[in-house]
Amino acid sequence: MIPLQQLPKPDYLTDKKVQELTNKYQLDTKKAVWNKAEIKEPLLKSSNKKCAYCECILQETDSYSQIEHFHPKSLYPLEVVVWENLLPACVRCNTHKGNHDTVNIPIINPYNDLPKEHLSTQGLRLYPKTEMGKITIKRLNLNDNDRLCIPRFKLCNEVHEKLGYIKDTTDLLDQRNRLHSLLTACSKSGEFSAFCSHALHSNIDYTNIKNLLSENEYWDDELAKLDEETKSIALESR
Repeated sequence: MIPLQQLPKPDYLTDKKVQELTNKYQLDTKKAVWNKAEIKEPLLKSSNKKCAYCECILQETDSYSQIEHFHPKSLYPLEVVVWENLLPACVRCNTHKGNHDTVNIPIINPYNDLPKEHLSTQGLRLYPKTEMGKITIKRLNLNDNDRLCIPRFKLCNEVHEKLGYIKDTTDLLDQRNRLHSLLTACSKSGEFSAFCSHALHSNIDYTNIKNLLSENEYWDDELAKLDEETKSIALESR
């Protein structure tokens, strides 16, 4: 989980439209009044088309991608289309969260909270730093072995393998370009980026490559920006 920047409320959600959709939902709670392209598209953009909770890549064209209500609509029906209450989520996370009362028993909201203040990692699993982190991990089942831990391992293993290859490359320009590609893959737009960034920055090969490129003036502003971005989202070791 990484921090997300909420985009401005879409023009579609005027006060009048919010009231109209809220009334429609209250009359028939089976109506998915929030399932509109005008709402879904900016939500997906804000999360780089990833689940706001587990960071898996969302499929836009089927039910795998859902609009999630942070404060559950069953308990807080008046917030059913309140922009600040909506997140993009995968079916797995949305199902696990269910009707959990986030007002009275808070979990991490990546639009408002810094996940790394509440979560740490060891062995591709999440561990809590705070009570809210503990509740979030348990409620969303964020250590699901088959759906999350194994895919995280595969991607993080690729990070280590690519660093080894880059380290052994003698052409410094080639090193720079390959490192740029790897940093981009570990950035906010990449799948499971909180874990991939941790794998990157905890590997001594990365530090050595960075130092070598800096000494030979191949470390540029592009790399520096990606370095800072990935460092800011990387989970800390337990």
